Amino acid sequence: MTKTQLRHHLVVRVTHWVNALALTIMIGSGLRIFNAYPAFARKGDTFCCYPFEGHKIPSWLTFGGWLGGARHWHFAAMWLLAANGLVYLGFIYVHGEWRDLVPRRGVARDAWEMVRFYLAIRRDHPHQGKHNALQRMAYFSMPIVGAAAVASGLAIWKPVQLGPLTWLLGGFVWARYWHFLAMLALVALTFGHVFMVFAVDTYSLRSIVTGGYDPSKSPELRNARPFVNLRSARTSVAAAVEKPNVPIPEQAPAAAPPKADEPEGKT
Repeated sequence: MTKTQLRHHLVVRVTHWVNALALTIMIGSGLRIFNAYPAFARKGDTFCCYPFEGHKIPSWLTFGGWLGGARHWHFAAMWLLAANGLVYLGFIYVHGEWRDLVPRRGVARDAWEMVRFYLAIRRDHPHQGKHNALQRMAYFSMPIVGAAAVASGLAIWKPVQLGPLTWLLGGFVWARYWHFLAMLALVALTFGHVFMVFAVDTYSLRSIVTGGYDPSKSPELRNARPFVNLRSARTSVAAAVEKPNVPIPEQAPAAAPPKADEPEGKT
């Protein structure tokens, strides 16, 4: 029986869920703020890069109730997200877990091999450590995108006091646009992360709650691609034993020993 190993430290688990809460509040309240003026161009002007000018985000995706309430929630969650992010980054640096996230040489090649495996072009799961190449790239980029969201958010919150930052981002209109794109990138990365957990490695849910993980159930050993081979071999055999109607894979019968009164072979 494989021994469960500690996969995520308590600090990583707590900051993960705090980040999920803060990000959810920020996205919902941010969309509510956007709906107060669902465009990027100033009144009377046009903007090149947003085809949905004037179209509001569906209200069920927003949070905060009204503009003032959404702003209060947004700024409160911003400080929580920033402080939580600093705690997380500081811990993984001191604790050494940054080594599991920083892309290494050949990560682009390895990521392409993972794509080929998920598309059923490659049959065997590429070798991975704690995270595969796609996960490593996603987890490494999330703090960077989060920092871009915070910087652009500060630029549009204090465009006069932080004038150099706003100017660096192209002015108030473009800073608002970069903030919107950073939010979309965080949403895409988050949905990709959640999808891969439920579609490939549901066993990892335990590790982000309790910290424990059974290495024998890793996607690499199960050769698991999205929604394929989700159950470990040990789990499948146990289920078959409990349910007689489920056939158990047959094994080749052992050769019967020769009888004492019979010759072992003919000449």
